[in-house]
Amino acid sequence: MSTDTVSKQKKSATDRSECILGRQLALQMLYAFEQKQYDDDQELFLEEDPDTFSKEAQAKAKALFDGFCVEKTAIDACVDKRLQNWTLHRLAVMDRAVLRLGCYELIYCADVPPSVIINEYIELAKCFGSEERTAKLVNGVLDKIAREHRPDEVKPKK
Repeated sequence: MSTDTVSKQKKSATDRSECILGRQLALQMLYAFEQKQYDDDQELFLEEDPDTFSKEAQAKAKALFDGFCVEKTAIDACVDKRLQNWTLHRLAVMDRAVLRLGCYELIYCADVPPSVIINEYIELAKCFGSEERTAKLVNGVLDKIAREHRPDEVKPKK
């Protein structure tokens, strides 16, 4: 394997981990935003210790958070439409935040494959969700959204 190939693989792995950390930070920001009853007093995005979140992760988080804030009404309607016998506002705050950010990425971030987005948010749901079933809920809702909004990129159900 050439050194060029190894270098590209390392960069790709680093980029992926920055995206994962960015999603995690965005989730924390959205949770705090909702806990503050949608009052953005500019304290949501504190300059983190660089050892905790890199500038790349912070930039990813800020882009996701800001994008969600702009599209909140559309995102909430999109998620709510796919919940069966439930409403978005009845969900636990963290579960709602995971679904909102996942939906935002599926609809507005076409550069990331749907399978990657869904898998990342399932993992976030496993770590931060309110109960064990949260990951299944996230999988089901985001899969429905992906099939509707990005059908050419999603494998057909068997």
